[in-house]
Amino acid sequence: MPSTAKKKPEGIFIPMITPFKESDESIDFSGLKEVTEFLIKNGVDGIIPSGSTGEFVAMSTDEQKRVNASVCEYAAGRVKVFCSTGAYRTTDTIDMSKSAEAAGADGVMIITPWYMAPNEDELYEHFKAVRKAISIPIMVYHNPYYSTCLMTDKFMAKLYNDGLIDAVKERQADVYRQQNLRALTNDGFGIFYGYDICPVESVSMWADGWVCGTGNLFPRENKTVFDLAKSRKIEEAQKYHFEKIRPYLPLFTESTDKGLPCPWLSVIKEGLKLRGINAGVARKPVMRLPDDVMAKLKKSLKEYGHI
Repeated sequence: MPSTAKKKPEGIFIPMITPFKESDESIDFSGLKEVTEFLIKNGVDGIIPSGSTGEFVAMSTDEQKRVNASVCEYAAGRVKVFCSTGAYRTTDTIDMSKSAEAAGADGVMIITPWYMAPNEDELYEHFKAVRKAISIPIMVYHNPYYSTCLMTDKFMAKLYNDGLIDAVKERQADVYRQQNLRALTNDGFGIFYGYDICPVESVSMWADGWVCGTGNLFPRENKTVFDLAKSRKIEEAQKYHFEKIRPYLPLFTESTDKGLPCPWLSVIKEGLKLRGINAGVARKPVMRLPDDVMAKLKKSLKEYGHI
C-alpha cells in the first residue's frame, strides 16, 4: 500500500470554464486569464482547466494542451493546477498528461475512457501506462453518468494501492463510497466530493476535497462552506449552507420554463459576465440562456450583492 508520506491533494478545486469568443468560438486566452485571476483572488485551493465544465469534449487535444499550459502560466504557483487530460485513447491521454507535466502542472485529472466503456483489465492498463509516463499526481475522475464507465470501490482502491493513482473525484457523490474507499486505502488517498449540492455532509465524512463546478460563479461562498466543514464547525457550516449555498442551487438544478434540462454551463458563463469577468460563450450545440433563466440569474446575483 502506498505510503502516506507523500502529501495528498486536498482542498476546494474549481473545474474552470474555458472562454470562447462569440465571433468564431476560438479560445479567448485573455478571458481564460481573467477567470484564473478571479478564482485565485476568491481563495480557492486549486483549479482544473479543460474539465467537463471547461468543455473538453468540444476541444481538440491540441487546444486542451494550450489551455492547460496557459492556466499553469497564469496561476504561477499561487494555487494547485490539476490539468484535465482525459481522452478515450490511451495515447492521447499520455500525450496531454506529459504536456501538462512539462508545463508545470501540479497534477492531472483523468476521466475514464468513455462511450465503449473499458473493462477493469483495460482500465488498469490505461492508468498503468499513464503512471509510467508521468511523475505528478493523478486524480481519476469517476463520472459514470457521463462516461458510462462504472468502477467498483475495490477496483478504484486497487489502482491506488498499486501506485497508479493518487486521488479521485467521486461524481457518484455517495458518502458511503467515500467511507468504503477510505477503509480500502489509507489516509494518503485524496477523496474529492465531485458534485455541488451536499458539501457539508460529504466533507464532514471522509472527503479531503471538493471539486465544485458552481464554484466558478460563487467561489468565495463555496470556499467558506468548505473551510467551515473541514474545520469540523459543522453547525456553522450547515447554517452557512442554508443561507448562502442553497439559495443559488435552483439555478443549477431546475428545468427551464419550457421543461428543458437546466442550462448550467451557460448559467455559469453568463453569470460571470454579469460579474464583470470575460467568460465568453459555450461552443455549440450549447445554446445561450433563455430569458426566464437569465431573469432568475440576475435576481440571484443581485441578492448576493455580486451585481
